[in-house]
Amino acid sequence: MNLRCRLAITACVAVLLPAGYVGALPWSEDMRDQPAVKGNETEVETSATSVPIAANEPYAVPADTGEVVRDRLAAGSNLRNPIRPTSESINRGKALYDTHCAVCHGDSGHGDGMVGQKFIPPPMDLTLDYVQIQPDGQIFYTISHGSIAMPYYRDSITVEDRWHVVNFVKEVLNPQ
Repeated sequence: MNLRCRLAITACVAVLLPAGYVGALPWSEDMRDQPAVKGNETEVETSATSVPIAANEPYAVPADTGEVVRDRLAAGSNLRNPIRPTSESINRGKALYDTHCAVCHGDSGHGDGMVGQKFIPPPMDLTLDYVQIQPDGQIFYTISHGSIAMPYYRDSITVEDRWHVVNFVKEVLNPQ
């Protein structure tokens, strides 16, 4: 194909395409310019006929901050850890902690993880008495429904696995 044919084809394509597309060829910026929603900004609407991820959630999704506080305290009194803190449970809890928690709370639980360092307020130091004296159910509730800056993990960690994380936090991150 000679140069004259190539120029003619290029001119035809440029005339036939809308003006906005000519500058975008061969790559478009549609992916960059699309609306984006961060995972923790909104809850995805679900159909009334959808099947829940975990049907055995002990508490419903809280409606507001006041409900989070009330339910967290109630969970401390009402929820009992069904999983004994065996070495298997603690090992499972550590694996989950390393995956989901250490980036903010740090490897040793002091709230000094790489991602957590950017937050104000910083992530909770899980070795503090404030955390360690909490009943297991209260810590389970915090993992499930989040806290001030902490997102919820009820959709990421199964109910059983959240109890393993509680066992790890209480048995391994406890400084005493």
